[in-house]
Amino acid sequence: MPETSHTRFDTITEPLERRLADGLTRLAAVARQLDWQAAAAAGLSPTQADILRFVASRPQGARLTAAAAHSGVRKATASDAVAALERKALLRKQADVADGRAVALQATSRGQRVAGDWPASFRPVVQGLSGAEQELLLGLVIKMIRQLQQRELIAPQRTCVSCRYFRENVAPGTDTPHYCAFVGAPMAERHLRVDCAEHEPAA
Repeated sequence: MPETSHTRFDTITEPLERRLADGLTRLAAVARQLDWQAAAAAGLSPTQADILRFVASRPQGARLTAAAAHSGVRKATASDAVAALERKALLRKQADVADGRAVALQATSRGQRVAGDWPASFRPVVQGLSGAEQELLLGLVIKMIRQLQQRELIAPQRTCVSCRYFRENVAPGTDTPHYCAFVGAPMAERHLRVDCAEHEPAA
């Protein structure tokens, strides 16, 4: 690959990493604002909305500590949010399937409806991209999530690349380089999931 020629702009422009980070920050602010508007319309706080959607995507239930980690809040803050969601009949507590001594959170049927109708706040951000651009961006997003998880900067995520059923790049150079042992089928980059209900952590 030929070397990139340097111009005057290389000396007067802020580093690429910083400009990219600034751009992503602005996009995140737009998405967050849309999320807040949707939360207000539903009579929820942003934290309550985050926790409700997190729990609703896990029919088997989720523990409070996991919900707090996902939302990036302290356990006490998450507990207050859960109490409010219980009062609104959107969440309930039950015995954890994996450990009967522990308590799990589960969305009620009403909570499932509210979470299911929730608008994807980043949708307006990515709608202007072509299918090929969205596929490329998805791969980059999953790569960033994987790196953040490896550095323990975010809570464990249910992505394909961290699942024990995922076989990465087993058919390089093809349209479907990956393989899912759970489904028993090859996968393209566009098939990768950020949050898979069947996810089981790899060893």
